[in-house]
Amino acid sequence: MRSKLEASSLRGQLNSAQYEAVTTHLGPLLVLAGAGTGKTRVITFRIASLLHEGVDPSSILAVTFTNKAAKEMKERVKELLGFHPKGITISTFHSLGVRILRTDSEALGLRTNFTIYDSSDQQSLLRGILRDIRGAVTSSDVRSVQSAISLAKNRFQDSDDLIDEAEDDWEILIARAFARYEEHLFSMNAVDFDDLIRLPVKLFKNNSEIRDKYQGQFRFVMVDEYQDTNGSQYRFTQSLVGAERNICVVGDDDQSIYGFRGAEMDKILKFERDFPGAKVIKLEENYRSTASILSLANRVISENSERYPKELKSTLGVGEPIEWVDTKDEPSEVDYVLRKISEIKRTTKARYEDFVILMRSAFQARPFEEKLRLRQIPYTLVGGQSYYDRKEIKDVLGYWNVLSNPHDDVSFLRIVNTPKRGIGPTAIKKLDTFARSKNISVYESIFFASQGQGDFPPRMRASLKLLAEAFAKARDFKEEEDYGQMCRTLLDEICYKEYLHELYPDPLTVQSRWAAVEELCRGVEKWQEDNPGQSFSRYMEALMLQTQDEQADDDRRGVTLMTLHSAKGLEFPVAFLVGTEEEILPHKKSIEQGDRAVEEERRLLYVGITRAQRRLFIVGAKERKVYGATRVRLPSRFLTEIGDFEHWVKEYYDPDAQVVTGDQTNFFLNQILQQGNQDQ
Repeated sequence: MRSKLEASSLRGQLNSAQYEAVTTHLGPLLVLAGAGTGKTRVITFRIASLLHEGVDPSSILAVTFTNKAAKEMKERVKELLGFHPKGITISTFHSLGVRILRTDSEALGLRTNFTIYDSSDQQSLLRGILRDIRGAVTSSDVRSVQSAISLAKNRFQDSDDLIDEAEDDWEILIARAFARYEEHLFSMNAVDFDDLIRLPVKLFKNNSEIRDKYQGQFRFVMVDEYQDTNGSQYRFTQSLVGAERNICVVGDDDQSIYGFRGAEMDKILKFERDFPGAKVIKLEENYRSTASILSLANRVISENSERYPKELKSTLGVGEPIEWVDTKDEPSEVDYVLRKISEIKRTTKARYEDFVILMRSAFQARPFEEKLRLRQIPYTLVGGQSYYDRKEIKDVLGYWNVLSNPHDDVSFLRIVNTPKRGIGPTAIKKLDTFARSKNISVYESIFFASQGQGDFPPRMRASLKLLAEAFAKARDFKEEEDYGQMCRTLLDEICYKEYLHELYPDPLTVQSRWAAVEELCRGVEKWQEDNPGQSFSRYMEALMLQTQDEQADDDRRGVTLMTLHSAKGLEFPVAFLVGTEEEILPHKKSIEQGDRAVEEERRLLYVGITRAQRRLFIVGAKERKVYGATRVRLPSRFLTEIGDFEHWVKEYYDPDAQVVTGDQTNFFLNQILQQGNQDQ
């Protein structure tokens, strides 16, 4: 396969702004890439251009936020060059952090086989800590403390910082829990996802030799979605850039919508301050949406004060008007959307997969789900329960975590009585006391107990002996690097399938849950085939990083229901923005928090609008039940502040009266759907 860089000139494949961004190789560069302007194209062409100019692949680093985005970049670079360049690093922030920690973690006192804790592992650990500190604790308390600790880590704060800033007893509690949480993580040789960024930054700060090593290796640094970086990711990026200052960041301040996760839009706005003399290039030609859709997006976002001025321009023509529909009430809103989907599907070549229903908050999905099921319309709810959050998967992964890291007490305590072995809280406390007396992990204590050491009752000792034998047999296969057999042996030894039969009387439920477990075993076998010679710890690392991605849009079936936060980066021929009312969008809490929070809500609407390729429907209700009472609703200020707008048709819908105005021709949509379906 010949390189596309050789087959035709770059100028023939890129517009002028893209070409300038791709061929600016030296010095700091900020690429402001509006929605649908070919951001990924610019990054991948830039990588290919650097390689074509003779840059050593190992000196190129491209960092993004999801495994899906990193995979897409790799595939596109390979397609451009005609081969996969060895040595280049195209990675997520978290994967790069893991790579650095696996190599140099001992400088932080961390063993290289550390466990990565996911959200539920963190909650299990924090629940125990909070009980020790104050006794009774609710799930809401645990989640709140978890969020506060995560936000502090993303801002590069520690427990001492929180103590200094604490203004009440609750904030003091969070600071104390944070301190104990960190102590427990360290003792169990574990990290959480926030640590995968924070700890490398700490490593670079404390060890200039290690920092200089990575700066010397990565001479060309590229960062995707720069507007989404939080404090730790920002410091991480800064610490990787050497004296040559060859850093290129790509992003869009108008799509900065993750403030609740600690993302700081100021970072992209102040890039020129951080790197004096930086070049700024704006990508404004949009290849996704019609001019009418982009005109609305431009009008909405222009009301924000904190932004780089720019305006999206469509390459597709005007297209069809936007329909702004005011419905009688919430049931009418649902009825209108589903009626419109059926109408468009009937009169065009659209498939259900071409439609998305976008909402500000997840609770808005329930009435749509109910009616979709009633009308037997297939749909996918993005953000539902993850495969990795299922009980049976968490159980098996708990065993695997312990096999990978014997110091992982949180995982061990999850599975020590799963399936039931008669090892309750009193028995666990005995194990913990014994482990502390021997200065070993709780997992290691079961082997001592099974050999007669410690003051354990006979029944408990017998149960621990069976568990120790199960682990020992599985560990033998692990050491032989037969991970599939390790998995199956462990499941047989602990009688896990029989346990599922005890839990679930319905045979179909057992079949479904056991199938999920078998899928996990096949997954580790497939991974080992693809990665011969790699350790089991590396598999667990890859698995944990994989669980961090949002649900892939490739898995969609039928109409998609999703929140606006989940929709960034996706596109659909037809989009319905629902609940476009005050106190929903903008959200009531954001209104209370002030102008900056409201501006983020406006960016959220902008993201929603720019998901639509050919048709956009903006839908709200005149009345809606809120907290059990029906209340009159007002349209979102983001729409009313626009005033007159030439590209929309305002409608009112009452299903009882069948009142609807402004139905538009589907000719333009039909053309693009026909083309899109042929492409697939």
